[in-house]
Amino acid sequence: MHLAGHPYNILTTEEIHLIHDSALKILENVGMVVQNQNLLQTLADFGLQVDFQDERVKFSSSIVERFLSEADKYDWSNHKPFVNSTAGVYHGKFHDPLTGNLLPWSEDRLAYYFKLARSLPNVSAASMLGCRLDVPPALEPLYERFYCWKYGAQEGSSIYQDEILPYLMDLYELRAQQLNKPIQEVFRGTVYLVPPLKLGRHEAYQVDWFRQRGLRVGIGDMYAMGTSAPATLAGAVTLNLAEKIALSILNWVWFGDTHFHLGASIAPTDMRTMVHTFGRPEMAIANALTAQLARHYQATTSGHAALTDAKLPSPEAGMQKAISGAITLLTCGSLWVDAGLLANDEVCSPIQLILDNEMISALKRFCFEFEITEDAIGLETILETGPSNQFMDKEHTAHHYRKEFWQPTIWTRTMLGPWLEAGAKLDVDLAKERAVAQLRAQEPEIFLQDDEESAILKVIRAAEKGLIS
Repeated sequence: MHLAGHPYNILTTEEIHLIHDSALKILENVGMVVQNQNLLQTLADFGLQVDFQDERVKFSSSIVERFLSEADKYDWSNHKPFVNSTAGVYHGKFHDPLTGNLLPWSEDRLAYYFKLARSLPNVSAASMLGCRLDVPPALEPLYERFYCWKYGAQEGSSIYQDEILPYLMDLYELRAQQLNKPIQEVFRGTVYLVPPLKLGRHEAYQVDWFRQRGLRVGIGDMYAMGTSAPATLAGAVTLNLAEKIALSILNWVWFGDTHFHLGASIAPTDMRTMVHTFGRPEMAIANALTAQLARHYQATTSGHAALTDAKLPSPEAGMQKAISGAITLLTCGSLWVDAGLLANDEVCSPIQLILDNEMISALKRFCFEFEITEDAIGLETILETGPSNQFMDKEHTAHHYRKEFWQPTIWTRTMLGPWLEAGAKLDVDLAKERAVAQLRAQEPEIFLQDDEESAILKVIRAAEKGLIS
């Protein structure tokens, strides 16, 4: 028995059918812009309706229904809920635990943050999109890989400019050789749809360029309700469904992939400030609705969650992260937490990273398999104890409590008196102490051999000569 991942039937059958039929009409009448003639030709050869002049592909209802019929079916009856986490680094500032200031990134800070993430049992990994250090913008994707590989993080798979593609290819061929793995297992590249239903010219070119070399570039998307998606949950969820079906059909044609993953990254625009917000409850609701649709299609699902608009560690940050994180875990049956982030991903905080590690540990209890057995019920112990008694001294308690009770490491475990005597420290204070202690004891871990680093930098220098000089 576990709490997370059971069906939450929010939508009625009629509402599901209305969303489905609306998505079919979007795909059949609007379709998707794909600004690459080679990719369009493959879609036309497959039998899709392609307008080469308008660079648009449309998806008939029969094609959509065929894909949904042939797509892999996920067995939700045997789903095991889970929580995963990494500490992502994006465009923004480093929250210095020593001073509390928001500072630019340095190589030492990057190495420290990656190491801290790996040391936390419920995070255990870090990643970086682009390069936060002072490098030429045109070379960011290359330096992203270099610093991630050097300091033990996962590359965020940025590509950016078309001109960098040959150098990225050289870099991954080199890295595959260093790791003695096929390049297909090592390569990571992702592009994103910026406006909905449009694979832009540069993104499409990058997908096609690597596809011709046997490599797959992922295609992601995000929706801001009221700007890049309708302002209503119903409209945004429907458009998201249509786009996810379209992208899945593209992957079916281009890569033979019949997996249908119905994920969601849907959040509202603050109409007063025009900010794409990450901490609002609509994100969790959109995830819950999408999860029910995924079950309807027997697709896998996930939801963007456990994020915040708060600028520093605070009750606002904790509440926003917990609301969307818990609801998403319960309804989707899984949760991926990008730990340590604040301010719509513009701040990376070691203090928040440690606080998130604690929150993730607590959320994992929603996935824990509690036993409903005669031994777990302990009927004999209950009968023996009777009324007006307690269970503290019972063997049943000693046998079960460590397994049944979640054990905090940051959240308080005492009453008011002992807490006052210990210095009246809040969770933020304790997290700061741990972050500072690790910072002062910092010994960077290097994951590249000297010859590996030299070879990687040689590729980057060649790119600098070719792209900048």
